[in-house]
Amino acid sequence: MKKAAFVIRQFVKMFTQAVILPLWYALFRWQKTDERLVIFADAHHHTMPYSMKLLHEKFQAENYTVVDMFSDYGRDGFLTTFRNMLAFTKLYAKAGYVIICDYFLPAAAPSKKKQTKVIQLWHACGIFKRFAYDAEDDIPKYYKCPVIKNYDLVTVSAPVCVPVYANAMHLDEHTVRNTGVSRTDIYFKETYREQCREQLYRRYPQAKGKKIALWAPTFRGNAGLPYLEGREDIIRLRQELSDTWFLLIRLHPHFHDKELNCDIPTEELLPVIDLLISDYSTVIFEYSLFEKPLILFAPDYETYGSKRGFYIDYAGLPGRIVTDRAELADAVRRETSEFDAAKIRRFRETYMTDCDGRATDRIFEQITQ
Repeated sequence: MKKAAFVIRQFVKMFTQAVILPLWYALFRWQKTDERLVIFADAHHHTMPYSMKLLHEKFQAENYTVVDMFSDYGRDGFLTTFRNMLAFTKLYAKAGYVIICDYFLPAAAPSKKKQTKVIQLWHACGIFKRFAYDAEDDIPKYYKCPVIKNYDLVTVSAPVCVPVYANAMHLDEHTVRNTGVSRTDIYFKETYREQCREQLYRRYPQAKGKKIALWAPTFRGNAGLPYLEGREDIIRLRQELSDTWFLLIRLHPHFHDKELNCDIPTEELLPVIDLLISDYSTVIFEYSLFEKPLILFAPDYETYGSKRGFYIDYAGLPGRIVTDRAELADAVRRETSEFDAAKIRRFRETYMTDCDGRATDRIFEQITQ
């Protein structure tokens, strides 16, 4: 039943994208483009995604007119979503810049004016599991409208990512540039790292004196029908290591489990933790900036790998790979004592080359020049 409802929603979205939004855009296309008007838009959050924060601050500091249009199309009702789409499209016809960090269908609906620049910050670093047009879980074959269109720039973390993103998004390589990823700039500030540390111990005083681990998995399935793998194993691990470890859980935004989920965002945990446990999440690329131990807990590796597929060799990743659920606790102990910093450093130098703390300024200069 859920799958049928999901497919129906997709066809409603296609009609809206192919017919209604282009017509609505055409009604306002006559407006003169305001080169100082910037729209930050997202369809997956009601508040500003972290990936946008630093560039948002940069535009404000330069006295641009900044308009925020954040919604969660997956949770909002149809009428709310429809009104949000219309409001965005009307302003889109006038804006000088549109900044997004994920798939955003209203930006791809009309044929935009050349004077408007659409910037895709994307919310992930590196290249890992297949995505966009390379993955049917992302863009189903029956979805005939363009999901990716009108982009003037896609920002990525290293030169090695450029051809992969261009191919997956069906873009020319000139559109995809290794500017670095804006969201990572904050990790290079010592004051930020110290604030994260203070916040963690203020929120969880019981963690003092223990090593800190974080489980940050990705979701399986698609955004409309996500599911989680390994939940019970991690809860059991928390009990097994409770004497010396404090284990936090931070789920993908598609999950809304308040009981299980830590209320501190992932980006504020990475500078503090001693060990990350993930699976197929691109969070490992950001985490590599800190050069700390990593566990890749992938009990469903055989099925996930064959269905979704990877751009890089999973076995060659710098973390300790665990597919046997019974070996997880022992793997955590061994990884902390046998950690190979040189391996994760080589990984960082390959996939995070341009994440050096200055990405936001480079992106701003490129799009406003």
